[in-house]
Amino acid sequence: MLQILQQWTETNAFFIWLRESPSIWAYPTVFFLHTLGLVFTAGACIIINMRVLGAAPQLPVRALARFYRPIWIAFWLTAASGVVMLASDLQTRLTNHLFPIKMLFVVAAVALTMVTQRRIEQWNAPSAARSAGSTRALAAASLVCWLGAIAAGRFMAYFQ
Repeated sequence: MLQILQQWTETNAFFIWLRESPSIWAYPTVFFLHTLGLVFTAGACIIINMRVLGAAPQLPVRALARFYRPIWIAFWLTAASGVVMLASDLQTRLTNHLFPIKMLFVVAAVALTMVTQRRIEQWNAPSAARSAGSTRALAAASLVCWLGAIAAGRFMAYFQ
């Protein structure tokens, strides 16, 4: 199945254009959309996680819950553009030793973000005081995962 998918992406006119075109509308645009989505996804999550960990104590934690809608919209932009970039050079990406590490960090970061979102949306509830320590642990783990995903993705360009 993977061989069929690889052959299709190698012969598909769109992916050939994306790989080989010198146009700014080809791969650079998809990469820009991926980066833009990542800024709004990981960047916003990092800010929220830092607040949960104690930064900017004057800012109410619960007020940050409104940022999750744009975070998830940006996540889907990042995911869609990431799939397009993956398909544009499937063999190279899948054989890169950092790719599975990046994806592991992404999956963990997304899962931790989902749990953290639920905790933050209930921050003023009576159970919030009991779970504040575990929420901080989730925020710290999420922070590590988002930074790990960014670093692994960036290092993929340098390590095959």
